[in-house]
Amino acid sequence: MRLGLVAAANAIPTILFNLFGGVLADRMEARLLLRVTALITTAMLGTLAVLIATNTVELWHVYVLAAISGIVIGIDNPTRQAYFPSLVPPKATKSAVNLNGAMMASASVVMPTIGGLLIAGFGTATGFFVAAAGYGLMTISTWLLPARQPVIDEARSVLREFREGVSYIARTRIFAVIIGLNFASMLFVFGYIQILPAFVNEFDLGDREVGFLFSAAGVGALSGIIASGRINPGRRLGWTILLAASVFSLLILIASQVTSFALVLPLVAIGHFGNGMFMISSMTALQLRVPDELRGRVMGIYAINQSLAILGGLWAGTMGGALGVRWGVASGPIIVLGLVVLIALTQREVTSLSDDVDERRTGKRFRDQAVDVDGQ
Repeated sequence: MRLGLVAAANAIPTILFNLFGGVLADRMEARLLLRVTALITTAMLGTLAVLIATNTVELWHVYVLAAISGIVIGIDNPTRQAYFPSLVPPKATKSAVNLNGAMMASASVVMPTIGGLLIAGFGTATGFFVAAAGYGLMTISTWLLPARQPVIDEARSVLREFREGVSYIARTRIFAVIIGLNFASMLFVFGYIQILPAFVNEFDLGDREVGFLFSAAGVGALSGIIASGRINPGRRLGWTILLAASVFSLLILIASQVTSFALVLPLVAIGHFGNGMFMISSMTALQLRVPDELRGRVMGIYAINQSLAILGGLWAGTMGGALGVRWGVASGPIIVLGLVVLIALTQREVTSLSDDVDERRTGKRFRDQAVDVDGQ
């Protein structure tokens, strides 16, 4: 229960600030935002390390720091999504997306292992002190980054700028469908990760096997991201996105029903291989086409999917309580597979999608097509 509350304390502020963090990413100098978020994270980790080292940490400290962390992540994520494409030419965008995804996936596999070793060998406080030092170095590194200047006028209303980003997604079919599919996949499928202990208990197994499943998922996702960088889908980018989403959903669905834990491990690994390809292919399609004037706002909305993965545990847990753990895990993949079939049958804009950078929308094309969201 307490772990769930901590997750919610982090995820809800992240979602809320993802919405307006994208506006900040387009209104302010990106390096300054990255510097501030890294500095605040350094301070939070250092504070928690001191509280643990002095044995004064209390539960409310964890809730407050989780909420502040959610706010910081909600601003940091869209800023990074808006910033890193400005470092490379359009033709290198796909490679940049793959490199960024591989680094994030690698960190999700390697760093928890290193953190666990530090905690086991030197105590919990040491792990947080080392993490704080890492973010301190990140703060310093922001002074070495090139500038990405603001792309919108700060005199304009924040709400209006936000509505402009939402309006662009709503009227651009490719963005609406791909972002919607990402939201559904993370909420309904990826959420099973949050109830892995209950799922493993179905096999009468314990914490060690939960760790095995986390590792299988991480290695599978990293492999999928690396493979995505080596595959050139050309005019089949849309079908690649749909196929990868289907593999993820289908393999997790099968894994939820098998009776042998030995089979669950490869099924989860292959499923997350598909999810790694799905996430990178989706992000590539969006980053190649989003206008620079809207990059922060649009990618900020897209970044909500990372928090939906946490809240997805509520779906899996609720359905597990009503239908049993196995069908609780299976219910989400069934929904997403149905959604993929519907998209494949009705959304030609998606199935005909290619990774040709010539399709990338320029700011001029956006301005020519834009409508005033205030109706003026």
